[in-house]
Amino acid sequence: MGLFVLLAGLGLFVSMDAYRGSSFRTDRDLLVALLQHARAQAVNNICTGSCTDGAAHGVAATGGVYIAFQGTSYNSSDPQNQVFSANPAVMLGGDTEVLFAQLTGAVAARRVITLAAAEQVSVITIEPNGRIWWTN
Repeated sequence: MGLFVLLAGLGLFVSMDAYRGSSFRTDRDLLVALLQHARAQAVNNICTGSCTDGAAHGVAATGGVYIAFQGTSYNSSDPQNQVFSANPAVMLGGDTEVLFAQLTGAVAARRVITLAAAEQVSVITIEPNGRIWWTN
């Protein structure tokens, strides 16, 4: 009976660690996908809502959410914003807003976003030409 309890406890510990790792990677993948989507929208000169000539697109991270927006800066009252919940266990550092230029997908300067949770850290880098890459 004691051996069964020991094995069950070990299994629970391992599965909780795997769940935390999976949850962290899911959050990172969501943010990377939003950045890639915003860049594609900017390059393709997509315009939704009231604009008529295309628009720059970007991603902002604030208040436990990730927001995909269009325009030259994040405006919290814009009804075109797409809001996605962030994992509250993941801490965000570095740049909290990334804007991709209309038609080129470039950013004004290199942007770095750091995600951290427990013992996991992932760094998302956006190069001036718009290239997005990440670690872990």
